[in-house]
Amino acid sequence: MGNNTYSITREGKTAFNRDVDKLKEQVQDDATQYCAAQGKHLKVVSLTGDKPWFSLGYIKAKIVFQALDNAELAAAAAPVAPDAAAAVAMPSPTGDLYSDLLKLDDLRKKGILTDAEFQAEKQKVLNRSK
Repeated sequence: MGNNTYSITREGKTAFNRDVDKLKEQVQDDATQYCAAQGKHLKVVSLTGDKPWFSLGYIKAKIVFQALDNAELAAAAAPVAPDAAAAVAMPSPTGDLYSDLLKLDDLRKKGILTDAEFQAEKQKVLNRSK
């Protein structure tokens, strides 16, 4: 995909295989093994699964990831620009606490926010709801 970004997709072998979570684990293991073979570190960009209605297709899982060396990994872990974190922490028009927390969690899972940044922004959202 370019820029040290790759994707791996797996599909269930039969319509009876319905465990999407297991398939997601397998593609994540595949990505980890690929990175290890290259002497690089895995940074997950996205991990998705699709479970169509029975007999309308097979389950699928796809991971998009980056294979980064130590320097690239350090740069990727650099603090998020204040504007990016502030944009998430701003109250949503509806003031939906749950929605704001989900957005923060999604940014953390994508590697945009570190765990420490996530906790700080989460606390801001929770304090705002008081």
